[in-house]
Amino acid sequence: MTIYGIIGLVVNKTNTNPNDTLIDLQQRIAELEAQLGERDRLIATLQEKVQQLEQELEKAKRSGKRQATPFAREKQVTKRKRSGRKKGQGQFSYRRTPAVEDVKETKEEPLESCPECGGELSERKEHEQYVVDIPPVEPEITRYVTHSGYCAGCQRRVRSRHPEQISEATGAAGVVVGPRAKALAADLKHRLGLSYGKVCDLLNDAFGLQVSRSGWYQAGMRLADQAQPVYEALVETLRESAVVHVDETGWRIGTLSAWLWVFTNQETTVYTIRSSRGHEVVVDILGAQFAGVLNSDCFLAYDAKALAD
Repeated sequence: MTIYGIIGLVVNKTNTNPNDTLIDLQQRIAELEAQLGERDRLIATLQEKVQQLEQELEKAKRSGKRQATPFAREKQVTKRKRSGRKKGQGQFSYRRTPAVEDVKETKEEPLESCPECGGELSERKEHEQYVVDIPPVEPEITRYVTHSGYCAGCQRRVRSRHPEQISEATGAAGVVVGPRAKALAADLKHRLGLSYGKVCDLLNDAFGLQVSRSGWYQAGMRLADQAQPVYEALVETLRESAVVHVDETGWRIGTLSAWLWVFTNQETTVYTIRSSRGHEVVVDILGAQFAGVLNSDCFLAYDAKALAD
């Protein structure tokens, strides 16, 4: 009902005091104005909400069309922290000054006058700097000469061998890689994780060892064969131990899944890589007659019946 309609109703009333009618009219008008104001505020709030939802819908449509990581969670961009540690935090250390007997060479650059204008210098001071560097490395080549002959007593051909020789190969295979180079290549491959290609490049660039990838691979296999007796002796030592700790972790052999097992105590540590995570590995390494204490985590393989005794 409009304001004019209200006025008409009020005027048409009979036996009504005009002052009371005017007061009622003013009160009704105030009530309607309050309702209209409340309605305007509600409409403004709803329009703002609709605008917000439209923006979120548009943002969702844009993110759905992205090719890279469409389901990645968007991170809020916050103020980045400065790199490094704060002042006064952390342990600071300085490189030790080399001892006098460790210095192989001293080079001095005199300063007689000002290099800019040639003026005379006063308040002279002497400054020291030590440079620790790697010396030029050249391969060390050792020639071994051995002798052979036919024995009339045992009727076979015998040959001498120097104690430092690692191979008796001669002829086309008479140039071999030494034990220190083999050990370094194996350490780079198996401890630091370099590929044979990178091992080949590093040892060639740094030490001048021109060996192919397959050459380093074959050297590693021969090194493993030579270390096999030592490995077996360590296993026997563990089998006679009073306490052995065991654990296993995931491993990769190329693209295949495997497990790296470790058996250790205070004196000996043995590793083995197996495709199985079962109790058979424990029996194989420690033997069925192991009488010591086996410390392990709560993995079910260690509760197998074969390990009950």
